[in-house]
Amino acid sequence: MSITGFPLLSAESLKIQRGEGNDAKLILNGSCAFAVERSDFIYLAGASGVGKSTLLWALARLLPLKAGVLRWGGIRHTEVAVARWRAELALLPQKPVIMPGTVADNLLYPLHRFCIQKERLSERHESLPDSGVLQKELRSVGLYDIPLEREAASLSGGQQARLALVRLLLTKPKLVLADEPMAGVDEVAVDLVFSRLLRFCEEGGAVIFTSHVHGERVSGAQIVLDGNAGLQLIAPSQGRCPWLY
Repeated sequence: MSITGFPLLSAESLKIQRGEGNDAKLILNGSCAFAVERSDFIYLAGASGVGKSTLLWALARLLPLKAGVLRWGGIRHTEVAVARWRAELALLPQKPVIMPGTVADNLLYPLHRFCIQKERLSERHESLPDSGVLQKELRSVGLYDIPLEREAASLSGGQQARLALVRLLLTKPKLVLADEPMAGVDEVAVDLVFSRLLRFCEEGGAVIFTSHVHGERVSGAQIVLDGNAGLQLIAPSQGRCPWLY
């Protein structure tokens, strides 16, 4: 899918709701729009419960829109297969999903599941990463001396969160939606997680992330959910920001 000349992701007149009936809460009222370009590193801010996770889920097409249009590379979301959409735009949920098996099993699972068809790898993945590549990626987020043969379920919560991040990056998405990627991670490892996400952006990817405690470290653009079903933009202290119109 060519995205030349278009932003990675654009959102127009989004109306997003969490829950139904008496429990329904309007997250976005359809009054604004934004777009995300390659190399954007965007902090999605807002008070607890305002709907940050809900917005990420909607962008990943895991929650239906009440109104509005998402575009990937200029193409309407209704014209892009859901599986293709989620391969390009990957959600890292707040609670990491850990599969049964070893660390290596977890890292390679999505490559086996989504990228190998009829015994052939997709063009994006010409070959499966070897153990050296896997260990290098683990070290990049502070998972030192973690044997690939170790049962993934035996890792701590913070270690599992970083394992899930590495697994996601191995699938080579273009945009990462990271919901609290630093949750449960010690301060030293937080620096490494930030560095890894920034490197992903420097390599041409883009990130939208939430964090309860680390927003002050962000010099990029911020999209702020205001609690009144609208959003605001805080321009970056350096570099470009997403469109807001």
